[in-house]
Amino acid sequence: MAPDLLEQLAQTEVPPPPDTFDLQLHDRVNRSLLVTQFVDLFLVGMPWAFLQLSRALLGFVAFTVTGRYEPKSKKRSR
Repeated sequence: MAPDLLEQLAQTEVPPPPDTFDLQLHDRVNRSLLVTQFVDLFLVGMPWAFLQLSRALLGFVAFTVTGRYEPKSKKRSR
């Protein structure tokens, strides 16, 4: 049965793709890439940037209040 099916498929005429096939494909791919990049930006990039900014701002506030950059709990070994 498999050889008959393959022979039938080999003899079947395949119509050429429409003229706008490439444009439709590019539009769909570009749209999905854009959505994926925005999701990545808002779910990964923005929280990371916010975390880094908040660490810097908290360090600035701590330095302003205490006058020291390092917290008291860290002991330096000499």
